[in-house]
Amino acid sequence: MSQPSQAPTAWQAVPLDERIAWARHNMVLTARTAAALPPLHGVRLACTVHLDLKILLAIEAFARAGAQVAVVPANPHTTQWDVVGWLHAEGVETAFTRFPDEERAAAACVEWAPTHALEMGAVVMTTAARAGYTGLAAGVEVTRTGVDRLFRVEVRHPVFDLDAVPLKTVLHNRFAVGTSTWATLTARTNVTLHAKSVLVVGYGEVGAGLARTARANGAQVLVAEPDPSRRAVASYEGYRVGTADELIADADVVVTATGRPGSLPARLLAQARDGCLLLNSGHTDDEIEVDALGPGRPVIPHLTAHRYGDRELFLFAGGRIANLVAGDGDSLNVFDTTEALMIASLGWTVTEGSTYPPGLHPLPTAAWRPATP
Repeated sequence: MSQPSQAPTAWQAVPLDERIAWARHNMVLTARTAAALPPLHGVRLACTVHLDLKILLAIEAFARAGAQVAVVPANPHTTQWDVVGWLHAEGVETAFTRFPDEERAAAACVEWAPTHALEMGAVVMTTAARAGYTGLAAGVEVTRTGVDRLFRVEVRHPVFDLDAVPLKTVLHNRFAVGTSTWATLTARTNVTLHAKSVLVVGYGEVGAGLARTARANGAQVLVAEPDPSRRAVASYEGYRVGTADELIADADVVVTATGRPGSLPARLLAQARDGCLLLNSGHTDDEIEVDALGPGRPVIPHLTAHRYGDRELFLFAGGRIANLVAGDGDSLNVFDTTEALMIASLGWTVTEGSTYPPGLHPLPTAAWRPATP
């Protein structure tokens, strides 16, 4: 399948030093939490993150606290190369950004022998578990996708679930992602959601945020969710609820937000209406079965048209995580809390976390409380 053409956003066209200065101005909680980090000398930290401007401040903080830091892209297609260059100049190990996929990057990072991990997706920790690597003392996982992956392996060290912290799962997942996803779509296509029917596939916190923001932007919202309790919540919110099979033919726009591969399979694509626009806001690149669409015709940057049967479907950002691949990700001020949580939890994990038994644990309040706004 042909990939959408790439073009920098207006924000990415601003010189990096100016963007960094503006990020520091708006991410004051991140700075305050970074200043409270304990010494991290002797720590070899593997960070699996989306390498955009915002995360630069956290990695900088870990390095300045004394840690050796290696970065692995949470998704190769979200990497901003000027940020990688800046990190390299700061002494951060960036070699793993050059691998074509996260699996090979993670395997190489395990060979680097990390002692701790802070991840979006748990790719290093699950790779370490499968390889029998025992050098990890403790780790933090930031996403639900990563937590689900960790349940499928035998983890040999304690891992703390940051995604379950209310400040993260509610503030970030529910508010930040929905806002930035629809803002990115409008910025790239010059099309808003007014008078459009939007189907949200998956009604976790991310899906709930996408639905709420879509309605606030003028859309009629449909929700497809298999879990009965989540369906009930969506119904109470006033959305039309059903299965994806029941709803997709009525949607002008379909967005996936499940974190699971194959959430929008070929059989559902065959039911989409002519002109339907497809995008993904979940963690993984395979929520939409994009291979079934066949070769695409570039329309504008980040948008391709695909003939599917007797219909034309439009795919945004290649079916990858839309707000980061085609845009600037979450806003500086909202991500400020998420990044502060990451910094505080990593500092606590290094000093206290290794005393816990192997396996997945809730992140204690004491670990994240310093990052409270």
